[in-house]
Amino acid sequence: MEQNMIYDVSYMESLKRGFKQYATFSGRASRSEFWRFMVSREIIINSIGVLSIIVDMMFGETSDISDYTIWLFIIMHLIYLMPTIAYSSRRLHDIGRSGMTLFMVLIPIVGFFVLLSDFVKQGDVSSNAYGERISYVVVTPIEEEQIGIECTASLREDVTMGALAIILYIWVFVYDFIPAAWIAYNTSGLQ
Repeated sequence: MEQNMIYDVSYMESLKRGFKQYATFSGRASRSEFWRFMVSREIIINSIGVLSIIVDMMFGETSDISDYTIWLFIIMHLIYLMPTIAYSSRRLHDIGRSGMTLFMVLIPIVGFFVLLSDFVKQGDVSSNAYGERISYVVVTPIEEEQIGIECTASLREDVTMGALAIILYIWVFVYDFIPAAWIAYNTSGLQ
């Protein structure tokens, strides 16, 4: 059995691959490659959200979400839509499922958790209907200089990036969406 020897990717390399292969729905994507793309995507989108909230605060608009913040979120999500769908489809292929499985997200609540459980599963260890097994070669700092690919992210970097994404989510939620919901609740007369 022949294996595809692909270098394990850093966060930046995963983002680059996502945009280079934004319309590639065939093939497979490993767990680490998929999750590094998703975490990088969320950090970028939420960082821009945090910056727009800070700008709102500087101009005294702390009571509600400004129009430009909403449009900024919409534009950022549209930019990442195709690469996310393509990566998700390739990730599902890695565990032997069809990309059409993504439609499960349309099932309220349950669909999201079923897809999430699929995304965290280990890929098939042999070839499947969607291609050969992907075998990653870890890039060390010495090899980084020789071949020009960024060093493979360590577990410490993975934990740090995940924690940063969670912190940004909480920050955006606490400082923008909760006050907006509270104001909407108070003005609706349901007190």
